[in-house]
Amino acid sequence: MSNVVSRKSVHPFAFSVTEACKRSSLGRTTFYKLLKSGKITAHKCGSRTIVLWDELEQALKCLPRAGRAS
Repeated sequence: MSNVVSRKSVHPFAFSVTEACKRSSLGRTTFYKLLKSGKITAHKCGSRTIVLWDELEQALKCLPRAGRAS
């Protein structure tokens, strides 16, 4: 038997816009275009804009695949 323990990746629950851009490799302009189009959902907490990890991950999964015509 193997002694390897499988661990689920742990992600923060939410990101600031700057963190979301870094984690997703999106530029701010592209991030805000996706936000404006409704493909990314953001939430406000006072003056802060936050993006939930699950929602960011889902939005990235819905982007078109590379190499395919849009």
